[in-house]
Amino acid sequence: MIVWQQVDNASAMKSEMTEKHDRLFFILLGDWTWWAWTLTAILLAIGLRGHPVTFVAAMGITGFQVIVMLIREKSVSAFPVQLRIAYLMLLGICFVPQMRWLYWLPTVGTFALVIFGYCLMARMLSLLPWNRQEALSADLLLRTFVSRPDLSRLAGNRQTAGCAGGLCTIDVQVGRRKHNAKSGAAPNSGPATPVNPSGVKEWPPSVN
Repeated sequence: MIVWQQVDNASAMKSEMTEKHDRLFFILLGDWTWWAWTLTAILLAIGLRGHPVTFVAAMGITGFQVIVMLIREKSVSAFPVQLRIAYLMLLGICFVPQMRWLYWLPTVGTFALVIFGYCLMARMLSLLPWNRQEALSADLLLRTFVSRPDLSRLAGNRQTAGCAGGLCTIDVQVGRRKHNAKSGAAPNSGPATPVNPSGVKEWPPSVN
């Protein structure tokens, strides 16, 4: 009986992990940052319909997120803070009257995040030198922009969730390197410095 129970538990865990990996939609109603990003996307969409005041409201919500994450992480270099500062800067650039047509980019990108879990901003920031461990390569670029978001990579470390239930963390967005089947080591591995499972530096280095 104990053996069968262990088998059932293992099967259930495997099924759960597969479901997380294969899921198409990421509607995280229990996460306040998901609601913040959703409201931001709606405000941007309204702004594109000819109501520019909602662009200011979207920047206000993002600024609030910057403050909250900065207080929580206590570091500007923390990835959740980096992400929101970059997003706020993008909204500020788009607010220039001659550039407002560009608001379609963060609008589509933010809807892609809250619906499908794909965070283009996080993926782009992950390529910055201080956010990665491995050298730039075709394989890294492919894993950065093509891999599906996978919340199961956060298993056992959900405290790293910095955005929409962890969707905007590098672990979730960037696919892991494939390991050498014979040696068990990742190809082209860099210096022996602490890295996370996806092969990039931990941001933040320590979780509060």
